[in-house]
Amino acid sequence: MIDNEIHRLNDKFLADSEMYAHLRASDPELPDYAWNIILRYHPKVSLGQWKAVREFTIANAVQMKPRTYDTARRLMCISARFTAWVWTTTGTELTAERVYTHANVYRYLQECLPKHSESHRWGVVRQLGTIAETLANNAVTRMPAPHLPGRRPFTMPDVARMHSWAASLTTPLKRQNAWAILGLAGGAGLRSEELIDVRLSDIEVTDGRLFVKIPGKRARRIPVMHPWNRTLLSSIEDRTDPDEYAFRGYRLEEYRPRAIQTFLTDHPARVRATVSRLRSTWIVSQIDNGLPMTVLTAAAGFSSPHGLIKHLPHAKPVNLADWTGLLNGEEVI
Repeated sequence: MIDNEIHRLNDKFLADSEMYAHLRASDPELPDYAWNIILRYHPKVSLGQWKAVREFTIANAVQMKPRTYDTARRLMCISARFTAWVWTTTGTELTAERVYTHANVYRYLQECLPKHSESHRWGVVRQLGTIAETLANNAVTRMPAPHLPGRRPFTMPDVARMHSWAASLTTPLKRQNAWAILGLAGGAGLRSEELIDVRLSDIEVTDGRLFVKIPGKRARRIPVMHPWNRTLLSSIEDRTDPDEYAFRGYRLEEYRPRAIQTFLTDHPARVRATVSRLRSTWIVSQIDNGLPMTVLTAAAGFSSPHGLIKHLPHAKPVNLADWTGLLNGEEVI
């Protein structure tokens, strides 16, 4: 009986593959496993709803060019239910321009996901917004990132283990990628979405100091902390193309930093060198060094000092006696 069910499902998959072959043809490089996920997915909606929006949903998923299992699964999970809701609620024509709008996304959030967690709602808006911008050129305002607790900074022994891990990787490219992650996140406090866009031309030495120019919405120029200078320089040693990315890996348009996560997963270590914890380590180090909050806010790429609050519990306790001169006005910074 189980074998018969398997055969039935396989027969259905083959029939569906033939029916929607023209959609897959729009992305000849679509991996088989991604196509399998897209075609076999069925959201928790009525059969009538799914029948009405299935081809449109599959076409959009293929056009987003997923290249990993997680990407394909997330595309279908979020877009299928959203599209079914839009079609059922508004009856609008099924085009990306009409379905993936700012108004529809936030109405969906209000009516269907009001009790979901902040992080889940944030992720849904990010995914639907990416589809809207990619397929329809529609702008969808993103939600503020969830206010999660600050990442616990790495200890000095942790840092030593991460450097040992990077040096132990088996090829120059792997070692350089690992050093790029450590040097840019640990030495300059970059986010994943900033790190992935840094090119060799953005790394420069001026007056014996190493700087990183951070492109994008929060553009700035940051000096690399001295303990991490050699790490970052090791990453770019003997590389001459100024347009080459510091971290080399396949960049998905849906979420470019996934290449970093994939690299860290494919090369496990005793201490996983996550970008978020490296950045937190950099921020807490700057707090401990007494860097003024206004300066650190700008250097870290925050729009306001509020972004530093979650890191304060990890900073060293303050001894007010050390600041007596400033507090009573005898000294000035």
